[in-house]
Amino acid sequence: MLRTQLESAAAPLLEKIKDHPFFAGLRDGTLDGAALLHFARQDADFLLPAYGRALARTTALAHDNAHAMVLARMAVGTLEARQAMAMGYDIMAAQLGDGDDSWRSAPADPVTHAYTSFFSSAAAGSLAEAIGALLPCSWFYLSIADDLKERYDPTARYADWVKALHPGDDYRDVLEEFLTVVDEVGERASADDRDRLTHNFLTAARYEWSFLDAALNRLDWPV
Repeated sequence: MLRTQLESAAAPLLEKIKDHPFFAGLRDGTLDGAALLHFARQDADFLLPAYGRALARTTALAHDNAHAMVLARMAVGTLEARQAMAMGYDIMAAQLGDGDDSWRSAPADPVTHAYTSFFSSAAAGSLAEAIGALLPCSWFYLSIADDLKERYDPTARYADWVKALHPGDDYRDVLEEFLTVVDEVGERASADDRDRLTHNFLTAARYEWSFLDAALNRLDWPV
């Protein structure tokens, strides 16, 4: 199955992402609160909306109705999740902030802009290119959330946020449906299309690392 090949190709990077200082700090409570606020802002206000819209565009590329239904449900679920995350801003800011609300109006940082642009570009191509670009965001999310839940310190500062971050077991079913779409598209695709899917998958995997690293090592970008 194509998913097995992709999983093997991405495994080293995914393990590095799980052990990134951002997630290590989230597990043990040492992460700077400003980094988590930055991450939440970039994720909820830029990355997730772009991901949901790219899923919607990808739905239109699917010739198989079953595939279209899976992608459409994911698009709606992503935008609903974004809404729920944005509603938690005030709670998060009250617990983690220092009174500086500048993060609320911060623009998309360069990494976020590049990653969201990649979603849009891939969704304007073929179905294989689109699902390759979109897969790491959802696949890595569950793997990382599982790892956080398994290894976090329940007495640490961010324990409640780690628990809230996990999407629940229902999400496994959603992800399995998406992976089935990936496998079936891979079976039907030409060798060139499978290569493009794999290329976009690995590119998106690197963006996952970069997005995380930018939240931890953010800079005051010049205007």
